[in-house]
Amino acid sequence: MKFSLLIIALTFSFLSLHAQDSSIVRDFETWNGVSVQKSFLDKKLDLQFTQEFRFKDNSTKINNYFSEFEASYEFYKNLSLTGGFRFTRDNRKDGYISMGRLYSDLNYSHKLSRFEFAYRFRFQHQQQFGLSKDDGDFPAIKYRLRAKISYNIKNWKLDPYISGELFYTHQAYRIQYIPEVTEPTQVANGFEKFRLTVGTSYAFNKTIKLGAFYRIERELKSYPLFYNTPAIYYIAGLQLKFNL
Repeated sequence: MKFSLLIIALTFSFLSLHAQDSSIVRDFETWNGVSVQKSFLDKKLDLQFTQEFRFKDNSTKINNYFSEFEASYEFYKNLSLTGGFRFTRDNRKDGYISMGRLYSDLNYSHKLSRFEFAYRFRFQHQQQFGLSKDDGDFPAIKYRLRAKISYNIKNWKLDPYISGELFYTHQAYRIQYIPEVTEPTQVANGFEKFRLTVGTSYAFNKTIKLGAFYRIERELKSYPLFYNTPAIYYIAGLQLKFNL
């Protein structure tokens, strides 16, 4: 029952958002990463390092690449806290810029028969390095809510999952139409985008696991900083994970 209701809710949410705003297909991206994880304290504490490369323009050039470190601690049954830092090199028209991201998660999961339900609330703070506020350096604050459902198929190693994630963003910005004129600082608040993902993973052994997913990411016209028609991104990804 819970599985059916959540799937229906996610589906109708995505369809209603799709119907609300006109949109264009902007790109097909691929995200490929490798992560290494080590558990401590009877598997209550997990440390993980991830290196990932993301490609844009129909996967013909690098969009960005990042290195990320995170720690997760299960402080109560099925409840955990995660904290992490990501250093990103982002490919812009005039060259690469460096970004820093701090984030913290509250995670909860539970099982019902062969289904597993996982929920994550994330607070995220991201800022460009090497700029002052006078140069337009304003941090982006994001609140992200994700629901994920996995199903354990008997005698089958490729267990599927589906997830939906909604982004709410708070960001200050200034617009400079010509060098001599800069608009006063303004603040944009609103639901920025929505992600719908399906995927699976395959464990070769206790150490090595390969995950694969397909994702639709849709920008929302209601977000103030999307001046033009919001875009839809189609994303395929591979993630190789080593559990030490």
